[in-house]
Order: sequence, then C-alpha cells, then structure tokens
Amino acid sequence: MIRAAAALAACVTLAGCATARPAQPEPVSGYLSQDAIEALAALPVPPDADAPPEALPGQPGTDRWWLATAHAELRPPWAAQHFDCVLGTRLAASPRPALSRLMARVLVDADSLTRAMMARSDRKRPAANPDLDICQRADDATRTSPSWPASGGVAGAAYGELFAALAPGQADGVRHMGREIGVSRAVCRMNWPSDVDAGAQAGLAIYDAASRSPEFAADLEAARVEVAAARAEGLTNPSCAAERRALATPDAVR
Repeated sequence: MIRAAAALAACVTLAGCATARPAQPEPVSGYLSQDAIEALAALPVPPDADAPPEALPGQPGTDRWWLATAHAELRPPWAAQHFDCVLGTRLAASPRPALSRLMARVLVDADSLTRAMMARSDRKRPAANPDLDICQRADDATRTSPSWPASGGVAGAAYGELFAALAPGQADGVRHMGREIGVSRAVCRMNWPSDVDAGAQAGLAIYDAASRSPEFAADLEAARVEVAAARAEGLTNPSCAAERRALATPDAVR
C-alpha cells in the first residue's frame, strides 16, 4: 500500500494521471547573457575524475525513490507542483502563465550554467554502471555524460530561492524542497551527493545573478500575484501525504 501510494503521488505530482497536463509555456530566453553564464561557470573547481565513489541515499522501490522519480521533472509548469504541499495549494489546477514564464527563464539560465560547468568536468555518473537501477529513462549518452554538477541540484536550489521570494512566509520550507529536488538526483543514481552540493551552490549563484536583471522584478511580481491567488483557492495536492512520508525517512534528512 505504501509503495502504491507513493507511485500514485509521483503520478499526480507530474500531472500525468488524474488531471490534464497544463500547456507548456512558449520557449523563452534566460535572464543572463552567455558571458555572464561563462563567468559563473569558471569559478567552481571540477572534482577529480578518479574520485572514489560516494555512498548514495535511498533504495530502489522506497517512498523516497518514487518521490525522486517525480522530481526528475524540472520543466514548468509541472515542476511548480513540487512546491504544492509546502504552499498548501495546487499550482497546476489552473494556468499560471506568469509563474511558468518566470520559472522557465530561471531554468534556461540554470541549464546553461549546468552545461557550461559540465564542459569542464569528466566525472562519471553512478548511472555509468549499466547494472545500477536508476529511476528515470536514460540513454547511453545521458548515462555517460558528466555527473558534475547535478542539474537537479542547480535547478532545485534556484527554484527554492524563487519560491522563497514568491512566498516569504514559507521560505524555509520551499528552500528545503528545492534542496530535496537536488538530493533526488543522488537517490536516482544519476549524480553523486557532492555533485548535488556543487549544483546547489551553482543554483544559488544563478538565482542571485538572474534576480539582478531589470526584467526579473516585473516577472516576479506578476508571478507573486498568481501564487497568492492559487493559495486562496483552497485546493490541495492529493500526493502530500505520500510526500510527507517519503521525506520523513532517514535518507531525506539533510
């Protein structure tokens, strides 16, 4: 029953079962120039490619594993649902175009920084071992791409800061959820824990830089109105009980 509930939670969180998938936002540009991205990417020192393996959190088939499966979705508008339970709402119940646009622009910058940092790294992923179970579909190119930094660590930390600005009263909770999105990459065997840590630091840096863009303040204010309206609707995500159970496990303590 627990595993079934967790699987259902993952399905609901991804908006692929009980509800219609919201429309994907139109492609957007990020807030930062490529020069700004490259400057941020040049600062961290890549890990040694021959660094010894690290202990990985979570186990296949557990509640935390199913939550990690859901966290693999980083694209808005679906990724907004990772913050439903902290905010006490259901962000995908109605279109939130301003929120989706804001998240999409931040994700573009996060992805650009991740790729720029990966270009300096040759650290192998845990998933490079073909016998290791992973909690997402991955082709050979994905399994053999650099593990540093964890893309979910970058995006999760950036999203955590973004939602902290959108809902200051829940800042600690949404930042913790942003961190757990990153941890999920290690649970999925896609990144080592230290790659998640590096990704989280990169995510904070990308959010800080993006938030200084002249366009960011207007986008943030429009999204804040939508989030406040969503919270006033009184809806909740049915996956919240399973999420709380998954995050109560020792593997979720960070």
